[in-house]
Amino acid sequence: REGASCPRDRLRLPMSRSRVSVTPLGAGLDVGRSCILLTIEGTTVMLDCGMHVGHIDHRRFPDFSALLYGGGNIEDKVACVLVTHFHLDHCGALPYFTEQVGYNGPIVMTPPTRAVCPALLEDYRRVMTDLKHAVGMFSTEMIEDCMRKVKTIGLRETIRIANLEITPYYAGHVLGAVAFEIRGADPGSRSVVYSGDYNMIPERHLGAARIPPLRPDVLISESTYATTIRGSKKARELDFLHAVKGCVSKGGKVLIPVFAVGRIQELCLLLEEFWAQQNMD
Repeated sequence: REGASCPRDRLRLPMSRSRVSVTPLGAGLDVGRSCILLTIEGTTVMLDCGMHVGHIDHRRFPDFSALLYGGGNIEDKVACVLVTHFHLDHCGALPYFTEQVGYNGPIVMTPPTRAVCPALLEDYRRVMTDLKHAVGMFSTEMIEDCMRKVKTIGLRETIRIANLEITPYYAGHVLGAVAFEIRGADPGSRSVVYSGDYNMIPERHLGAARIPPLRPDVLISESTYATTIRGSKKARELDFLHAVKGCVSKGGKVLIPVFAVGRIQELCLLLEEFWAQQNMD
C-alpha cells in the first residue's frame, strides 16, 4: 500500500547531495495503521500515526521498535508527526505513541482534524475497553495529554521544522484532510509529497483535491483502491435513492450503516436534495 512491509525494509534513493529514506512502520502491505518514517536532508519526520481497528492486541499499533532501539529520547529521532486526517487508520495510535511510547515532540494537523480527532479517539477507546475488553489501551487522560502536543496548520501555510519546510494542500476525502509537501529549506534541497486518502471527484460537502503542479523527488500515496474500478457515481446514487424511496413509500424504515463523520453528511445532503425533487416530506 505504501511501499515495504516492515520497518527493516527501507526505500533508499542515493543522491549526490543527500539521501531520502522511507521506512514504513505500518500499512506496508495491508490496510490500516498508516505510519511512515521519512528522512530527508538529515531530518526525520513521521507521516501519520494510525492504528489497525481490526486487531485488539499489539498488532493494532505500528511497529515502533526501530525508534526504541538504542534508547534515548524519541523526539531526538523524530522531529515531528504530520497527520493527514482524522480517520483512525491515520491518527489512532497518537495517544499510544506519545503517552506510552514516550514521544514528546510536536504533532502537526489542520484545525478540523484537531477538532474531530479526540472525539473519534475517545469513542474508539470506550468501545474497545467497555465492549471488547481490550488490554493496553490508552485512557481518556492520555488522549487529552496527547492533544496538547498538537500544533495546527492552515492550508498552504508553510511552517519550518528543523531544516525542513512543510506545506499542506487540500485533499478532499474528509473535512480537514491534506497532503503534505516536505522539502529542505535550503535551495536545491530534496522534496517529498505524502498523501493519505484523497478524492479527485467533487462531492456535495467537499471539493476535489487541489494540489499545485509540484515536482517532488519522491511521491508517497495512499493506494488502497488504486486497482478498483467503480461504475458511475451518478448511477450508484440513483440506485441508492430508488432503494430508499421504494422502502419508505411502503411505510418501511431504512437503516444505513455509515461512518458518523464524513459519509453521513454527504448522504444527508444527497437525500435532502432528492426529497426536494420528489416533493416528499
